[in-house]
Amino acid sequence: MATGAMAYEELRTTDPRVVEIIVELMAQHPDRGSFEVAANGATGEVRVRRLFMEMARWPDDIRRGMYDHPTWHYASKPLIDSHNPPPAMPRDATAGSAREAFALNVKVAGDPHAPAPERAIALCWIFHLVGDIHQPLHAADGYAADYPHGDQGGGLRYVRDPQSPQPLSLHWYWDQAATRPGDAAPARADELRTRLPREKFAELARRSNTADDFVAWAAESYALARSQVYRDDLSTSPNEKQAPALSAAYVANSSAVAERRLTLSGYRLADLLIAVLHE
Repeated sequence: MATGAMAYEELRTTDPRVVEIIVELMAQHPDRGSFEVAANGATGEVRVRRLFMEMARWPDDIRRGMYDHPTWHYASKPLIDSHNPPPAMPRDATAGSAREAFALNVKVAGDPHAPAPERAIALCWIFHLVGDIHQPLHAADGYAADYPHGDQGGGLRYVRDPQSPQPLSLHWYWDQAATRPGDAAPARADELRTRLPREKFAELARRSNTADDFVAWAAESYALARSQVYRDDLSTSPNEKQAPALSAAYVANSSAVAERRLTLSGYRLADLLIAVLHE
């Protein structure tokens, strides 16, 4: 949701026509009732920003529904624990179809001759996919002696966040590391954009906005999973009740990494929408 809020603020000032196009297409979304409920009577810019936020989370909200595509949320490659390797090396292949989904939805969303409802659905997936692939554990699956078949992107490892008494999966910890429960997504998005302006991201110099870019974003996340997620000081448990607490150093570092990735995804989403929808 924060990614969607960032993209809205970027487009509102740089290319408001793209915002108008998105609003027009979303009026034809086949599940538009859910967006009306989320708007909760808001009007004007507040309503449109809320729309962008809900678009980004819609693919999670409709899991197990008719528009769900479970394998679209990730493009994970095996990441081997060299200190505690699995008994057999996994096949060097990518699990999940996020890359193919991205290419498909960019094509549909950018096709002015495609039905508006299909373009609206494609836009929601684009919002979500850009956010997902910037998360390290949507691009890596950890293999070790105690996880010979992979840890499902950290989903089978449990930790405790010192800020919360409840255990949670390593995957979920990293997905929320930049936005803690209770944070208001718009305020968090504004704070991150102020603290981390575009000028702080050399990665934004390249803006071809193709399927190859998505592969590059996934590669960035994979590298971060190797260097920042599965660090030597990471301690996890396959048993939720025995989840160890993360160290203060790990928490501080993960928050900083996640904040940069979240902010970068918002900028990249705005740039992508301009490239796909500009008329």
